[in-house]
Amino acid sequence: MSLGDRITANFTNRALRSALGACACACAVAASPVEAQEPAPPRVDTTKITVVTPVTVTGRRELAIAPPVSTVEVSKEAVQRAPASNPYDLVGRSAGIEVHQQGQGPGFASNVVIGGFTSDHSSDVLLVLDGVPINLPIHGHVEGYADWSILSTGALTTTRVIHGPASPLYGDFALGGVVETYTAADATGSAGSLAATTFGDVRGWVTGGFHRPGSGMLVSLAGQSEEGWRQNADYLLGNGVLRGWRSVGAGRLEGGLYLYGSKWNSPGFVPVDRYNQGELEAATDTTDGGDGQRYIGTLRYGLPLGPKTTLDAQLWGQLAQSTVYLTLPEDNILRQTAEGDDREALGFQALVNRATDDGEFSLGASGRADWTSYTLDETVQRESVSAEQADEGRYQAIGLFARWRGMLGPRFLYDLGLRGDLVNYQSLNLLDSLADWQEATDPVVSPKLGASYLASDRVMLLASLARGFRGPVGVISDPSRPLVTAWAGEIGAEYNAGSLQLGLSFFQFNTANERIKDPVSLDVLAAGTSRRRGVSMTAALLIGGRLTLQASGTLNDAEVTGIAEPVDVAFDLGTLRPPVRPNFHDEPLQPGDAVPGVSEYFGRVGAEYLWKDGLSSYLLTRFTGPFTPIGEPGVSTQPYAVVDVGGSIAFGATTSLDVDLLNVFDTKYPEIRASGYINPGAPRSLLVSVRFLRPK
Repeated sequence: MSLGDRITANFTNRALRSALGACACACAVAASPVEAQEPAPPRVDTTKITVVTPVTVTGRRELAIAPPVSTVEVSKEAVQRAPASNPYDLVGRSAGIEVHQQGQGPGFASNVVIGGFTSDHSSDVLLVLDGVPINLPIHGHVEGYADWSILSTGALTTTRVIHGPASPLYGDFALGGVVETYTAADATGSAGSLAATTFGDVRGWVTGGFHRPGSGMLVSLAGQSEEGWRQNADYLLGNGVLRGWRSVGAGRLEGGLYLYGSKWNSPGFVPVDRYNQGELEAATDTTDGGDGQRYIGTLRYGLPLGPKTTLDAQLWGQLAQSTVYLTLPEDNILRQTAEGDDREALGFQALVNRATDDGEFSLGASGRADWTSYTLDETVQRESVSAEQADEGRYQAIGLFARWRGMLGPRFLYDLGLRGDLVNYQSLNLLDSLADWQEATDPVVSPKLGASYLASDRVMLLASLARGFRGPVGVISDPSRPLVTAWAGEIGAEYNAGSLQLGLSFFQFNTANERIKDPVSLDVLAAGTSRRRGVSMTAALLIGGRLTLQASGTLNDAEVTGIAEPVDVAFDLGTLRPPVRPNFHDEPLQPGDAVPGVSEYFGRVGAEYLWKDGLSSYLLTRFTGPFTPIGEPGVSTQPYAVVDVGGSIAFGATTSLDVDLLNVFDTKYPEIRASGYINPGAPRSLLVSVRFLRPK
């Protein structure tokens, strides 16, 4: 690294730490009373004050109006009640999306599947926490690696899943979809939960805060001590959230700090033959494990610019570090590797929103810069044997976006958006003393077109067409790899008759620049195409005011369709990229192959009965169809179904007891399978939770 580079890096580190410190100060000053002032009109996704009984939450960042596509919104109460062991399980259970658990510790990200995308380590789905993107660009394991452990159950107020790249607010990694999560800016009183399982796991959280006319604050702490049901599957995890706000001038200033740390042991994956024999609990290597930390700070200021116009500006910074020791198969040989990722990141978003006579117009800009160091070593019992990869990476992205929503007549709503992004990758191979920095810049334009039509007082028709993109796997070692892009289309209908609600949507993604093997030359090209299509269905029926029946499901048909040289000349600048070698977590595909890791169908059917106020019970069946494992073309897993039962009883107005019997029939099933190895699903277990609410 040159002297100039070192000066730049040092300046960046100081600036980032200053930003984090400023965020802490913003939270602290919220504790000081100020004179009551006219609050600033909030941004597009902070349009109202929400009161959650019996804990009052004000100043909460409300979500932007969703684009006209399949969207699932999950309440705070549903999140806190879900019998989940981690954030992936939490979102999967409460939002009904497909999740394949990696099961190798909290820092080893699981796979969230939306719209037929494999989403290896959730890389095709963008996770956003209070406006801050969580996916990690220019990451050596897989581009867009998303560790959801930063999410803290007690602080979350709303979780929403948006299907596909339909929202113009988001660029990189919002390909299969977006998971938006929001925390409260303040609270009155306190709330908490304590839970334990028959495996010896203990987890809990507590939240408190205050609200005053001109300021507010929230503090949330969470912790887990997991023993797990397999050997060497224990871990410790802690989360902290500090939020605050106060009136400043004519506007409103918010600050937030989000902390996460964990240390874990990994049980490893089970070979298929051992799985078939029922030998599931033994660990592959008792020295597998790791640790991870992330620190996020954010500042946001909302200001009125007139009676119909608002300005919202947000700055954020992140520090993240992880070390993972894991035994994985390579060329049919098990060996332990050590991966390290150490990074700093800075970002911003600015948005002007103006109300019009028949809708609203939004114009904004966002940007992000990451500085990362990634290493991959072969190890034996955590001792390095040889260095396989060591890269420094830099990532810069800038995006401009606009959105115009309005009405044509009393029944037709249009939702038009346009986003332009410029993404720059830089990498340096530290194992080659003669190597120099490599660099590539990719521009991409993403139209977002949507419409909805009120066919009757009960039926709504929806349609959308949008383009999205994500960074390519392996870009940290080869920045010339082209962006993966997709056109996503969806048509659907919603029926709402009060006690009966139905939803039906058909979707298709046409994806370019897949990693694919030429069947003639056997070269691996970043010029493959795929088609992902399917149908999603939801239904809910309330009978007699006490019995609720619910069902949801998705049918997927995801297939590699062929080899095609890049045709998007306008956006790719006509550059024909050279062939690239296969990369870790980047299996080459061939035309006709099923997209790996995507089940042919998945869903759930359940019933909940309210016996009386404060006493309820439920029965839920979750099912998953066959899928082709990564690295095993031509192989198909067996379908399975898992049954859960449980109930809740309230003791007065402040305390409730939840009891859940998970996997009632002790079904053996694969959470994930790849390259002949399986992470087995958890056997039958009992989960008991106590939740409390203490109003001020």
